[in-house]
Amino acid sequence: MSEETPGAASESPTEPMMGSLSEKTGDSSATSSPCSPEIRRDLQLRVGARVACTEAEGPGSRFAVWVQGCDLRCPGCCNPEFFARDGGESLPVTTLADELRAARDSHAITGLTVLGGEPSEQAEAVAALCKSARGLGLSTLVFTGRTLAELQAMPEARVLLDAADTLVDGRFDARRREPPDGRRWIGSTNQQIVHLTPRHADPALWRGRDHVELQIDAAGRLTAHGAPDLLRRLLKCMS
Repeated sequence: MSEETPGAASESPTEPMMGSLSEKTGDSSATSSPCSPEIRRDLQLRVGARVACTEAEGPGSRFAVWVQGCDLRCPGCCNPEFFARDGGESLPVTTLADELRAARDSHAITGLTVLGGEPSEQAEAVAALCKSARGLGLSTLVFTGRTLAELQAMPEARVLLDAADTLVDGRFDARRREPPDGRRWIGSTNQQIVHLTPRHADPALWRGRDHVELQIDAAGRLTAHGAPDLLRRLLKCMS
């Protein structure tokens, strides 16, 4: 495959900001597997935040996971809270896979989105979670600041290419922000989406206006996420 189009972001008032995206159709050397292998019981993923059901982080209703830790640290990133490797919490991938199943059954989610932070820095654990999602019939969307070529050159990251239906490709560039009437979920015009399978390849999925979501959990905590610029304006009005 090899057709192009470009990505966006997110945030939270009591929780960190969350988001980022782009578009391209490309064939990586990876092949997708429809089934999920048994997850190693000791496999852990360091997570900065997660939302069981959202329509602000990719096509359809999705379970979103923001991983903790990023060495790229793009200037102007909307999620600096997720840079440090020692933040967030370390969770068994099996626990997250159980949460995915529960979200599918309770909220009829259609996919998993993994953002950050930088997913490629925890490639094995992210890939295992994505394969679990596929085993549940869910699509997988991964946002990464690294390019497809960089990931293909990293032996430890190739497993991630095998597990993603769509890969966000490219560093966020604050000098090249995607215009408000541009592509949905895209942060900067240099970013690309690489469709490794046809699951999200319909261009119509990426058109439309960005939005933000406010969610209140059972403990009364407010979480906000979605388009960063809209979110900043909303939080300013609320303050």
